[in-house]
Amino acid sequence: MAAANELKDTTERGTRLLEKHPLVKEAEVYASENTLTVLRIGFSSNIPSNGLEEAKQLKSLGVSVRVLFKDGKIGFGKEDADLSVLGVKNAFEKARKNTVMDKDFQSLPNPSKKKSPRMKFDKKIADLDEDKAIDSAYACINGALDFLEKKRFTANISLTGELDFLSEKMSVSNSNGVKAGDQNTSAIATLTSIFELERDISGMWFDSSPFLKKLDAYNAGRVSAEKAHSMKNAATASSGVYPVVFGPLAVTEILNSRFEASMSSVEVNASPYKAIDIGRKIYSEQLTILDNAVLESAIGSKNYSDEGIPAQKTMLVEKGKLVSFLSNDYYAKKFSDIKSLSNANGFRFGGGGRHHDSEPGISATNLEVRPGKHAEKELLEEVGNGLYIGRMWYTYPVNGFASPDFTSTVRGDSFVIKNGRIENAVVPNTLRISESIDKLLNAVLGVGKKQLHSLAWGQEAVVITPAIAVKECRVEKIAVGLYS
Repeated sequence: MAAANELKDTTERGTRLLEKHPLVKEAEVYASENTLTVLRIGFSSNIPSNGLEEAKQLKSLGVSVRVLFKDGKIGFGKEDADLSVLGVKNAFEKARKNTVMDKDFQSLPNPSKKKSPRMKFDKKIADLDEDKAIDSAYACINGALDFLEKKRFTANISLTGELDFLSEKMSVSNSNGVKAGDQNTSAIATLTSIFELERDISGMWFDSSPFLKKLDAYNAGRVSAEKAHSMKNAATASSGVYPVVFGPLAVTEILNSRFEASMSSVEVNASPYKAIDIGRKIYSEQLTILDNAVLESAIGSKNYSDEGIPAQKTMLVEKGKLVSFLSNDYYAKKFSDIKSLSNANGFRFGGGGRHHDSEPGISATNLEVRPGKHAEKELLEEVGNGLYIGRMWYTYPVNGFASPDFTSTVRGDSFVIKNGRIENAVVPNTLRISESIDKLLNAVLGVGKKQLHSLAWGQEAVVITPAIAVKECRVEKIAVGLYS
């Protein structure tokens, strides 16, 4: 395992080396190391089972360079598993052979006058004790089994999930004077409880923290089983237009599908929103959305971007008005006429961690929906007669990426609301949503008080959001005849 000082030494020595090259105008050297430990859960009450598979580790290490050559061309090259001077030289040769002309590329980042936050990492995750990791995994399993035992439900149970422990380190240096390093940790426990002889019944829950001691794996397991148990005796619902409470996981799905706020997408018309929309009301005044990279309790928090820019809060929607987009340094300079743009969201995410093998893209860190004034009970009362949608999946944009329209299937943790109270569960996978994010979020009845930190499948950014109640949402009954 490379020490943080080793990454720092690689990037600073490499920069000094490259900036002396006669063909180089500007140079950047980036180094990273990631260690991901995965413990997979696979438990069945019907067959002998340890419940836990062998812990596995995935490691990545390497260096990359970005170079602006004196002829105006730029190049990128990387070298895996090598932090030596030779590794930097090899990456540079690849960058030199793969140059492109981009007349919009102005320069590499300059040092920022803003101070970096002091987000802490957890040494217990960075130097993970395998026994403690295994204890956390069994705590997750026991949380589910303890709940189900109290409900006298002990047969035909399947538990699947995993615990992920990630330690990531990076260092970046460039010839303009940028020098930055960062180390981050995260722990995530996820469990799905399945009742094998019941029709399509399952419950999923999770917990996450930058610190091992604050990870509540037992509660993740318990809530997973509780949610599965709440789906018993579910019934189908009819097609129609309903007032709806979207739970935090459902809000996360919607935002990840249609709230595309990166300048790279805006430029190519792959977002429902355009630069000219800045200052325009796009959602209800009850909604404020920002990228918050400096939350101490959130696993998406950072000290620096992967371009060496201090992490910060970036306001995107303020009381319903679109105020800015996410950007890295390249797009902030290219669209310098948009005064609200920050260059703080240039990250090299991919498959868990920060990786040397790609150039900086644009990503959120912790996408936060600010809490409102309503308790969950009050949101149900606002709806009166409608639906509570807790989980969705297969959420896709329709009518093109520039459209706010999307479709999604109601998965689980979803219920009929009658007279302001939860009545019965809705059979999973029997309702499809066909809606527009603009229409939904302009018709907000109320925003919940309690935020949840969540992750959508395949997404790097964390979403931190409360439940949101809306006036109307169109749903269509599917699987007709299968569940009646």
